[in-house]
Amino acid sequence: MRKPPPLPAALTGRSFTLDEQRAAGVAAQRAWRSDLRVASRGVRVPWDAEQDFAHTCRLLSGLCPSTACCLGTAGRLWRCPLPWCVQTDLRVHLARFDGGNRPVRKGVAGHRLELPGADVTDLNGIPVTGPARTWLDLATVLELEDLVIAADFFICSQSRSFGPRKLALCSLADLRKQVETNGGARGVRRAKAALGLARVGADSAPETRLRLALGRLGLPEPAMAYVVMDETGWELAWPDLAFPEFKVAVNYDGRHHLELRQRDSDIRRDESIAAIGWTSVTITATQVRTWGFDGCAQRVLDALVRRGWRPDR
Repeated sequence: MRKPPPLPAALTGRSFTLDEQRAAGVAAQRAWRSDLRVASRGVRVPWDAEQDFAHTCRLLSGLCPSTACCLGTAGRLWRCPLPWCVQTDLRVHLARFDGGNRPVRKGVAGHRLELPGADVTDLNGIPVTGPARTWLDLATVLELEDLVIAADFFICSQSRSFGPRKLALCSLADLRKQVETNGGARGVRRAKAALGLARVGADSAPETRLRLALGRLGLPEPAMAYVVMDETGWELAWPDLAFPEFKVAVNYDGRHHLELRQRDSDIRRDESIAAIGWTSVTITATQVRTWGFDGCAQRVLDALVRRGWRPDR
């Protein structure tokens, strides 16, 4: 069997539509050679090409008129932390928003949604539901804690003296408006519950899970984005969670904290706040795997009790 002729550079190593093939001047029969597979109607993918998720979304949404990426697909495009089952869903979720029939094709999970113009935006050339609407739609597929994590991600805003400034993708008010506007939507009861637990300032999913575990123990509300300073006003630390009244700082240290340079920085941080009377509690990924977030929260409880907190306060 003769080897298929090479594709032009513009089509090499990626999925493409038959319209793109024709525009590139490639003969129609080339689409049926053995090095290409039919990924969806009118779409070809080289067998040996790893597909970029965003490119796939851009291509399929372009083939389905008046649609926008939604649900877990939109969450992934916004880089929202999502459960593994949602992250690994191979389908592209597309919502038809002009009243027409939901899209039906291989590789697509079709939906019909009432989406005002303000709920659809362009993200790197891909039509996608906006952050607040994406979060509301995720309420139909996520458990409560995962939905709180998603809310914390979308509303996170940080401005520290180190590192880049982080701007929120939307505000807590935007999420609340979606809930109020879509009172009869599926999942809205769960969304309301998640709104009551969402907080601005959580920088990662583990931070949110730890904060929720502290709440289940009945501990006082921790401060977010709190700066520990010495008597001169010099910034010593930005703990993930802080209890200023009791001078307890809590940090979740993920994998990057194992790097030697970061470990040295963490040690200096803890020593500097200890010198002014603060207690530092560091929760690691290994501890979470061993005890779970609820077990790790007991360490924070112990630290608070040692510093004078009592459940009846």
